Amino acid sequence: MLIEKLAIALTMMFLCTMIHALFMMAANKAVDRSMAYVSHGRHPFRRAVQIWLIILWMFLGICVEAGIWAYTYLSIPSITTLPDAPTAFYFSLVTYTSLGFGDIVLTGDWRVLSAIEAATGVIIFGWTTALIFYFIQKIYKTG
Repeated sequence: MLIEKLAIALTMMFLCTMIHALFMMAANKAVDRSMAYVSHGRHPFRRAVQIWLIILWMFLGICVEAGIWAYTYLSIPSITTLPDAPTAFYFSLVTYTSLGFGDIVLTGDWRVLSAIEAATGVIIFGWTTALIFYFIQKIYKTG
């Protein structure tokens, strides 16, 4: 039933939003903490490394989110196109990034899950981009 699939997908969207918010709050706390201990006029390389670490941290959050989608796909017995965890994670990450190679696809009514996963990914990547710009401004404003 389509309502069941929508409920699963919207629950996943909610979980991803909460996970991303937690990663964002941790990144913000880390930036604030590092700025409290560093004097003005920091070396540009150190700032670049700090931004890279934030990007890496937020990407880890995205991987966790894609992993939860993959686990969800694997826990639904009627989804037979994803036979194992590596395949499910690959499909989920490709879908979450909206790259969508198309070499693996869900069938039937389950396709709505992958469409909502892709929409969630677009929103999360937009949010992440905004966060990165925010952190860049915050890091360079104090120097």
